[in-house]
Amino acid sequence: MKVPGILKPVLRWIGTIAALGYVVWKTDLSGFNPSVPWWSWSGLLALYLASKISSAYRSKRLLEQIHFQESIVFHLKLYAKGMFYNLVFPGGVGGDAWKVLYLKQKQQQNWKETAAAFLYERLSGMAALLGLGGLLLLPRFPGLLWYAFGLIGLGLVLGWWGSKTLFKAFHAEFLIGNSLSIGVQVLQGLGFICLAYTFHPHIDIPLATALFFLSSVASALPLTVGGIGAREALFLWLGPEAGLVGEQALTLSFGVTLAHIAVSLPGAFMRLPDSIPSNKVKGIP
Repeated sequence: MKVPGILKPVLRWIGTIAALGYVVWKTDLSGFNPSVPWWSWSGLLALYLASKISSAYRSKRLLEQIHFQESIVFHLKLYAKGMFYNLVFPGGVGGDAWKVLYLKQKQQQNWKETAAAFLYERLSGMAALLGLGGLLLLPRFPGLLWYAFGLIGLGLVLGWWGSKTLFKAFHAEFLIGNSLSIGVQVLQGLGFICLAYTFHPHIDIPLATALFFLSSVASALPLTVGGIGAREALFLWLGPEAGLVGEQALTLSFGVTLAHIAVSLPGAFMRLPDSIPSNKVKGIP
């Protein structure tokens, strides 16, 4: 059954409230003490910022495949604006929709081509998150080692085939683009470890990091507003497996959410041109 467009934001707000309600219900907030060393926050923010810069560079390379040539500064601003609108618009893909609209209306780009570029980027990032999360979970399931490697091999073959058949314009970026996606997620994972190390040795760092990667997938799904609440609910649900009690799970999940907000808010103040010279559209010499 098709959901009316006007109901989608309402349903996402309901999802957000429900997820946050679950967090409050399952946590003894009277014992919540989010005291974390400054170096943990600094490391998290610095690595998160580095990951976003890498993401902007990945976007630049993909858009160049459809002959949109612009400076890295332009793409940093474009990516920052997209991150900000991810916070403003319901769902985790609102920023991508805004970038497609901006490039169509202001930069005369074909919206189908730019939408395909951002979808390719999104799928690449999701694959990296699932792959890294799965690899970190392998030590807990040693009997599944060979099955896991088989799935990875199958995933690479299917990814290559899908890239070559469904995203022909971007297939030249398959290796470099996916390597960048893995690098982006590794940077964010290292940032999370900076925060999680505060609770070492009381928690299982590799398992907690796997949970972080999987929670990033959950927060990217258009189930809540800006992904808020989805990560926290997942940490409270599965956190005890990594030794995270309620307060620790909240500190880590809220910390990551705050870092995401902190690096996204500057996008509100970025200015992008209303138009670009004709020699930068569709490769005109």
